[in-house]
Amino acid sequence: MPIEFIGMIGTRQISELDGPTVSITGGSIDAAYVRKFAKAHEDGGFDRVLVGYGSTGPDGLTVASFAAAATERLKFLIAHRPGFVAPTLFARKTATLDHFTNGRIAVHIITGGSDAEQQRDGDWLDHDTRYRRTDEYLDIVRRVWTSHTPFDYEGEFYRVKDAYSDVKPLQQPHIPLYFGGASGAAVPVGAKHSVCLRYVGRTDCGG
Repeated sequence: MPIEFIGMIGTRQISELDGPTVSITGGSIDAAYVRKFAKAHEDGGFDRVLVGYGSTGPDGLTVASFAAAATERLKFLIAHRPGFVAPTLFARKTATLDHFTNGRIAVHIITGGSDAEQQRDGDWLDHDTRYRRTDEYLDIVRRVWTSHTPFDYEGEFYRVKDAYSDVKPLQQPHIPLYFGGASGAAVPVGAKHSVCLRYVGRTDCGG
């Protein structure tokens, strides 16, 4: 099984050494630093960089789009928290970006373990309920990416009629999905939808 070397890109020059209250995924944006940091990862031979997610931080799709324009080979693992963007819209956004990056993106699903983080964005569901929502969310995203005909979906959290996207991902059959989670609610959802599942200190990647 191939091994991937994955770094992490921030939007300003910062690290954990600057103090426990400093967030790598939050704060201001230094465009020149993002460009330089992305090129450093590419020149260093990294396969991907993780573009993190935080309830107060920059938008990951935009960060990845900018960094991809400054590189040629480096791939991007974009953290995404389901529930705040409609799954049909997210599917079209990522399919579009997949073309503009020449197939260099993957999505890292982080359902969210912190109630405080979730509530900043208006989400008041409990931990296990969030994972049920993620399951439905990814059902719809993957169908939008792959379906050649409109489809209906009715679940506990989402209901769509004649959902369809003219734009399909460049990567086939769809954009790779990675998944973070260690709880009993997380592991079955991650195993169902992702190519790589991170749990309890290890990462398993399959087909």
